[in-house]
Amino acid sequence: MTAAGRRELRRELVSRIPGSYAPWLHLLLEAMLCLAVLAGALALVRDPRPWEVALVPAFLVAGNAIEWHLHRGLLHRHVRYFGAVYRAHAQHHRLFSGDDLTIHELRELRFVLLPTPVVLIACALALPVAIALRVAGEANLAALWVASAAAYVLAYEWLHLCYHLPAESPLGRLTVIRALRRHHALHHSTRLMVTHNLSVTFPLWDWVRGTAYRPRHATPATKAAAH
Repeated sequence: MTAAGRRELRRELVSRIPGSYAPWLHLLLEAMLCLAVLAGALALVRDPRPWEVALVPAFLVAGNAIEWHLHRGLLHRHVRYFGAVYRAHAQHHRLFSGDDLTIHELRELRFVLLPTPVVLIACALALPVAIALRVAGEANLAALWVASAAAYVLAYEWLHLCYHLPAESPLGRLTVIRALRRHHALHHSTRLMVTHNLSVTFPLWDWVRGTAYRPRHATPATKAAAH
């Protein structure tokens, strides 16, 4: 899509946003939901042993792997019963290109943040593993798994939002955000979006699976992401 076509699409889609939509409320509700699940799960932990706490990083790595597979398998492929998710993600890519990730107004958070019910579903997806751990007698691990899932979902939302904020904003100027933004900007390139840089939060699983793309020479997209 050309830049002019993208501007026209943005105007059309923004005009369809209901007047009742409140961007800050959207962000706040998701944060409160994830933090409530996180706090509730941690409240269930009783006298954790060091090895149980040491497994939390492994749980977060598992979250990164799950994110990579869902992004590749559901968001960039038309899977039966998940067509709405695929179309919403396709729309996101049509609105934001590798050299123009920035939202132009706050109401465009609707096209960056996940719908609140999806955040709830994402947290709920941790329950089967948590139930299995609880049945196996590992109540602390079950609670830590759910807490890790809620923290990961929140990190996904906030980091993804940071990439789509103006690069000159206080958050956009942070070194770590600039680096992750460059990684995400390359994913928004038309020729790379299906195959490369599929990790949004942190590119660990891209490195593991060999899908991390690093151009040998700077491109307009990487230059734009870096400034």
